[in-house]
Amino acid sequence: MLYNWRAMIGVIAPTTGVAIEADFHRFAPEGVAVVTNRIPFSGNPTPNELMDMVKCLEGSASIFADNLPFDVVTFGCTSGSLVGGSGFDKKCIKTIEETCGYPGLTTSTSLLDAFKALGRNRAAVVTPYPDETNALEKQFLEDNGIEVTTIKGMTSERVSLDELGDRPYDIYQHVKKLDLTGADCVFISCTGMNTFDIISTIETDFGLPVLTSNQVTLWGALRKARVGDKIPYLGKLFTI
Repeated sequence: MLYNWRAMIGVIAPTTGVAIEADFHRFAPEGVAVVTNRIPFSGNPTPNELMDMVKCLEGSASIFADNLPFDVVTFGCTSGSLVGGSGFDKKCIKTIEETCGYPGLTTSTSLLDAFKALGRNRAAVVTPYPDETNALEKQFLEDNGIEVTTIKGMTSERVSLDELGDRPYDIYQHVKKLDLTGADCVFISCTGMNTFDIISTIETDFGLPVLTSNQVTLWGALRKARVGDKIPYLGKLFTI
C-alpha cells in the first residue's frame, strides 16, 4: 500500500533539532507521508541568526520542486517564520510556493489559525529564546490580535535549548511557574522541543488549552492537506 495515499506533507526544519521530524512521523495518520528537508541554522535563536536562516528558505524549498506531489510544504520554525514582524509568515509562504509550486505554510501561520479554531486570544507564552526574540514574538502575536499576558524564556547558562528539547519534564516545570492570570490558553514555543507527551497533562493540571509549536504545525499541515483526523492525546486543538 502507498504510504501517501491520503496526503504528502513536506517539512522544512532547522538543522539543529530533530523533534519536529520525530513528532510528525510518530503522529502522522495512516496514509499520510512526511518528507523533511533541512534549512541551515546556527542554533542560536537571536533575531540576526534567525534572519540568516530565512535567507536559505528558497534553497531548502527548492528540493520539493518537480518531486513527489506535495499537498503542503511547511516551514517548521516558529521564531524563524515571525522574526520579520506581522505578515512575515506570509512572505515565507510566498517564497515556498514560488520556489516549489506547492501550497506553503509556516508554524506561526498555523499558530494563528489554531488560536482562531480554539476561540482563544489571551496567551501565556513560554519559550527557549532570548529576551530580544521574545519581544519580537510578543509583538507578532499582538499585531495579529493575540494578547500576550506573559512571556518567559526558559534557557540559561545552565540549561540549553538542546537540553530542554530532550527534557519535557523541565518544560512542564517552566509552565508551572508561569503567571496564568488573565490567560485563556498556554503556548509553548519552538519546534525544537519535545512537548507532545505533556500537552494533555498540562491541560488537565492547569485547566487551559495548550498550543505547542510542533502540535500546531502538524495540525495546520494536516488540515491544509484536508486530513481531519482527531488525536485527543495532542490536546483540545486536535479534537475540533
